[in-house]
Amino acid sequence: MAKLTKAQKQIIAQALYHAERANAYVQDPTIAIARKADNGTTTLHYIRPDGATLFPVDKEIGSDLCGLGDSIRILRRFLDANA
Repeated sequence: MAKLTKAQKQIIAQALYHAERANAYVQDPTIAIARKADNGTTTLHYIRPDGATLFPVDKEIGSDLCGLGDSIRILRRFLDANA
């Protein structure tokens, strides 16, 4: 595999920086992530004042949010291997 140029490393480092910022925001304990649905079917839902029904999404397992942490680890390993 060819070595990365300095410019390529900087681009990947920028992407990694922004992914890490987004992940820190999402993983903050004061931030809740929810899925919007038409009606509540469990006792785990919330109803907003506008009538929207929200179901909490687990940030750690079982959602597509897991891919954010995975991508950070992959990019970090890739940059470290090309240092």
